[in-house]
Amino acid sequence: MDQSSLVASGHQLIDVLTKAGIGPRAAVWVHNTDTDTWRLWIVPPEEITDKRDFYRRVSEVISKNRANLPNLNISDTEFITADNRVIQALRRIFRVKEFGAIMISSTMFNGVQLPDGIILLMDF
Repeated sequence: MDQSSLVASGHQLIDVLTKAGIGPRAAVWVHNTDTDTWRLWIVPPEEITDKRDFYRRVSEVISKNRANLPNLNISDTEFITADNRVIQALRRIFRVKEFGAIMISSTMFNGVQLPDGIILLMDF
């Protein structure tokens, strides 16, 4: 998927998750260079701490909104906790709200290797 499609589908998912009452605190597309794949890392609301519950809820939202999310599957998402080292490093330097998109290149920041990615939301 090209980066503009990633941004559009990611924003659409954030929007429908928010309308469903499970709006993420952070969302970052992360590129795995070994497999040349992208995963949307999502930091869920504080009340969602169980991965199974997270994936069930996101899967339901994607299924109910298939027409608006034709290129996105649950396997494209990944549950990430707020204390993840990469998320912590990113939130120190970026604040992204409502339909923003910041491209980042693989780099080292304060001892943390940041991946290639696209920050769509970083609001906590």
